[in-house]
Amino acid sequence: MRRAVLALGGTVAGLAALFSYKTHVPTVTALTTPTTPSASPRATTTMMPPATKPAATKSASAKPTTKKTKAPAYTPPPAPPPKPSGTFTGQAVDTNYGPVQVQITVSDGKITQANGDDMGGSSVGENAIPQLNQEAVQAQSANIQGVSGATYTSEGYAQSLQQAIDAAHL
Repeated sequence: MRRAVLALGGTVAGLAALFSYKTHVPTVTALTTPTTPSASPRATTTMMPPATKPAATKSASAKPTTKKTKAPAYTPPPAPPPKPSGTFTGQAVDTNYGPVQVQITVSDGKITQANGDDMGGSSVGENAIPQLNQEAVQAQSANIQGVSGATYTSEGYAQSLQQAIDAAHL
């Protein structure tokens, strides 16, 4: 019973201390500007005394020093680098069915034509290369879909295409 009374008394004292604690600093209210007298006889106005200027002293050392600074001149943003144009060739990549090399034609930063060369002369590569050329132009990157049944040729084509794209700085 004694513990219950002590626990209850401690809780009440803690809550009282918590609620009496102020977490903010009182703010200072600014003086209001004088208002014009109104026609109402009940309205009272508080007039502020006029502000006085300090007496001006004439001395050579009291000369105000102000620096005139010029606003920074407007500099236009740098012009974007010119978009590459031309023909770029990737290195030949060896695959299980022979080397593959890709040459791309770029106009204004866009791949307009891709020509892969299956230098090994395999029939699988010869059939896959036209599809890969079309994919490269559509994707405008080396992230292309491979041709089913020509996995090695597709991977070699993508590697050579990426090298050509890197050479074109795309």
